[in-house]
Amino acid sequence: MEIKQQLVSSRSKTFGAGNPCNFITIHETANQRVGAGAQMHANLQSNGYTASWHYQVDDKEMIQSFPDEVRCWHAGDGQGKGNGESIGIEICVNSDSDFRLAIENTAKLVRYLMEKHQIAIGNVVQHNHWSGKDCPHFLRSGTKGVTWAQFIQLVQNTNQGEVKKQDSAPSTPVQQTGANLSIVDWMNANQMDSSFSNRARLAKAYGIQNYTGTAVQNIELMAKLRAGSTPSTSTSTTSSGSIVDYMNSNGMDSSFANRKKLAEQYGITPYSGTAAQNLQLLNRLKNTESTTAPQSFKTGQKVKLKSSAQKYATGENIPSYVKNKTYTIQQVKANRVLLKEIYSWVNISDIS
Repeated sequence: MEIKQQLVSSRSKTFGAGNPCNFITIHETANQRVGAGAQMHANLQSNGYTASWHYQVDDKEMIQSFPDEVRCWHAGDGQGKGNGESIGIEICVNSDSDFRLAIENTAKLVRYLMEKHQIAIGNVVQHNHWSGKDCPHFLRSGTKGVTWAQFIQLVQNTNQGEVKKQDSAPSTPVQQTGANLSIVDWMNANQMDSSFSNRARLAKAYGIQNYTGTAVQNIELMAKLRAGSTPSTSTSTTSSGSIVDYMNSNGMDSSFANRKKLAEQYGITPYSGTAAQNLQLLNRLKNTESTTAPQSFKTGQKVKLKSSAQKYATGENIPSYVKNKTYTIQQVKANRVLLKEIYSWVNISDIS
C-alpha cells in the first residue's frame, strides 16, 4: 500500500518538532458512524481539530497528517513519552469499514515505521499504556474478532516492503468550506448526530433562523459548535433523548450510567431516567449558578486534579499517577474542563 500524505501546515495543535520516534502508539477512533474513515479524520485534522495524531488508517487507505518527528497530542500524558516520543496511529472503526482489513493495513504501516525508525516490537503499545484509557477498545476486548496479541503477531509476520510513501505529497491542508459535507464530517468525528433534523434543531437554538443547510448557515453553525458557546434558546424537551442530544453535542458521556452518576451528584435520586428527572438534570447541567458544579473556572487557570477523582468526564478510569497534580485549563464546557497537559476532560467536581 501507499501512504497518502495530507500534511497539516500548522503545528498549533502539537508540541512541535523533536519526536525521537521511540514508540508507536495504537489508537481507535471510537467513531462508528458511516463515512468516518481515514479521509474524514485527515480532513478533520487539516481543519484544526483540538487533538493531533500522525496517521489514520481504514480498510482502504492510510493517510499521514504530521511528519513522524512532530510531537502530536494523542497519548493523554501531556509532554510525557506518549506524546513526546511516540508516533500515533488511529485505526478507523466506522461501521461501513472492514475492521479486519483496517487492522491488516495498520499492521503494514506499523511494520514500515518499525523498520524506518528501528523501533522494537515491544515499543508498539496501546493508548492505554500511557493514559489508562480503554483504547484501542476493540483490539483490547477482541470483540471484533482480532485481539491485541493477534495484532502484534500480524505485525511481526508482515513484510516490511508492503508500504511506501507517496512520491509527491501535498503540504497544504484541505480547505473545507461550510458546505454540508464539512459540518457533517466535523460532527461525525465528534460523535454528534449529524442528521439534517439535528442540525436544524441546533441552528435554531443558536439563533440561525430558517435553516436550510446552506454553506453560509453551516459555516456559522460549525463556528458556534466549535467555540462551545451557549445556545441562545433551549434545545431541550422532557424526553430522555433531549438530554442525550445535549450531552453528545457537548462531548459528554451520555450513557445511562454517567447520567445516573451526575444525577446523584445533583441530588436527583433515585435516578431512573424519567422525563421529569432528565429535564431536571438538563437544567442543572446548563445552570451556571449550580453550587454543585460551579462555573467559575476559566481558560488558562491552574487547577489541581483531586486525589479522589475516579473517572474522566468521558467515562474512563483516571490513573493514579495523574491525580493530585496541577494542570492548565484549556477549555471549559458545561460541568467539565479540558486539562491541557494530559489533554483530558474532567468533571469540575474533581478539580480544585
